[in-house]
Amino acid sequence: MLRQGIFIWFFCSSFELQAADTGFTPEQIQFFEAKIRPVLADKCHSCHSHKAKKLKGKLYLDSREGVIKGGETGPSVVLGKPNESLLMEGIQYADPDFQMPPKSKLSAVQIKDFERWITEGAPWPREVGPASVGTKKEFDLAQRRSDHWSWKPVTVDSVPKVKDTGWSTHPVDRFILSKLESAGLKPVVPADRGTLIRRLSFALHGLPPSQQDIQAFVEDKSGDAVDTLVDRLLESPRFGERWARHWLDLVRYAESRGHEFDYNAANAHRYRDYIIRAFNSDVPYNKFVTEHIAGDLMPNPRLHPEQDFNESILGTGFWFLGEWIHSPVDIRQDEADRFDNMIDVASKTFLGLTVACARCHDHKFDAISTKDFYAFN
Repeated sequence: MLRQGIFIWFFCSSFELQAADTGFTPEQIQFFEAKIRPVLADKCHSCHSHKAKKLKGKLYLDSREGVIKGGETGPSVVLGKPNESLLMEGIQYADPDFQMPPKSKLSAVQIKDFERWITEGAPWPREVGPASVGTKKEFDLAQRRSDHWSWKPVTVDSVPKVKDTGWSTHPVDRFILSKLESAGLKPVVPADRGTLIRRLSFALHGLPPSQQDIQAFVEDKSGDAVDTLVDRLLESPRFGERWARHWLDLVRYAESRGHEFDYNAANAHRYRDYIIRAFNSDVPYNKFVTEHIAGDLMPNPRLHPEQDFNESILGTGFWFLGEWIHSPVDIRQDEADRFDNMIDVASKTFLGLTVACARCHDHKFDAISTKDFYAFN
């Protein structure tokens, strides 16, 4: 069950959805959400947004269109050219009569972030609805949540009819074949035995099959040869070692803290081995998630197959795998950053969307409010 259900979530990211149809990469959108939008919201929106009590300079900085259009003095940015952009001139305090934000200059790192952002073409998530520049309109979070496709209940579609009924009877294959036929395409011819065992071995183990395995499979003329091969590959410890790596990437697994001296994270390997065993044991996905979120509270935890200790509690180890600064100047800030990292990892991993942006502002694309973020805490 874990093998079937868990793969759906591996590569889901709200940044991929936000980047769709914008021409920008998910990484560029993530950079904007993490480095640019929070600064705009904190330092600029009080005077330059649709929520500003008194709009200054007819300049809106709460939409990409508003940033590009600019205000009374012209466009704020020249895409790809930070040195020619009024926004950069203002935040660099190059002109004593034109300094933004007026009360305090941005840090050198923040200024560098804006320079990079403009150089990359001012990446911004896809904006929904007509352009709102010059029109003050309150954002309806509840309406956004009810309208967006990703928040609607899952529905079961009927299996489509196909012309080539002999190609496959599996319902998933029928959906694929229907799309192929609608585009005037045909499925590729079946792979030969040698190619098939290589594909299955690389997919399930990440390793090529041995010559002996290839020869045995090619010579096996039984009707269940493929089923037998797949079962053997799934039963091997190599399966868990291969697919656990994808999950470990999602939870940002590392065996050290990643800051300056990069000291070790005690017992991190126990979580890694737990994940490998979970895949090889085909733990049901709902139990796998429960162990991660509250494995220390389960009344009937799973036990280690050999050493008989509490296995479920190891799932909670992912909460402690983030970057830790070993001597923070501001202890409360560091504590808040650690919780922010935990929420970011948990939401992306288990929900397939980004919640961390709502630490500073209502996250309009996915309709996540700051209230939701702090409730997560």
